[in-house]
Amino acid sequence: MDGREQADTKDNPHGTGGAMARALLILGIILFPPGIMLPLFEAQSLIVFKVSYSILDTIAALIGAREPVLALLIATFSLGTPLLKVSMLIAIHRLPPSRVSPVAMRWIELLGKWSFTDVVVVALAIVIWSNEALSTAASQPGLWFFAASALSLMLASGVMARDLRERGVGQAAG
Repeated sequence: MDGREQADTKDNPHGTGGAMARALLILGIILFPPGIMLPLFEAQSLIVFKVSYSILDTIAALIGAREPVLALLIATFSLGTPLLKVSMLIAIHRLPPSRVSPVAMRWIELLGKWSFTDVVVVALAIVIWSNEALSTAASQPGLWFFAASALSLMLASGVMARDLRERGVGQAAG
């Protein structure tokens, strides 16, 4: 470690973004698995038939229905994007600020734009199902866990970006 990296570590022993970024990062990681495994919404039609799907159930159902391209799209944006984002956030959080590339923060910002894609799609599905005759739809815990995970990771990246800007490290964006 050179002198500047040692100073960065002494200034903030909790990593880029400090203890707040670390707490938000941990919270986002903890909330992600229930967000993809628990049902996102439940639809009921004709008062008798109920169906609920988690993100993982949806991907499996699409594969079973011979819709691999749609399954791949959902897997990419629901699983791949958040996992890539959290991996990058962990790496940035652990690096001394002087070693964080502005390009890395721009990638975090780009990935963050897709964080709420599933939440919006499920909200639209709930509205559509609720407007059909003899059917209802309601959000389920998975939707809230997934949204809370995405929000936690978004806030963590914002805290890290602010820390980097305050330290004068490139053009970091949250």
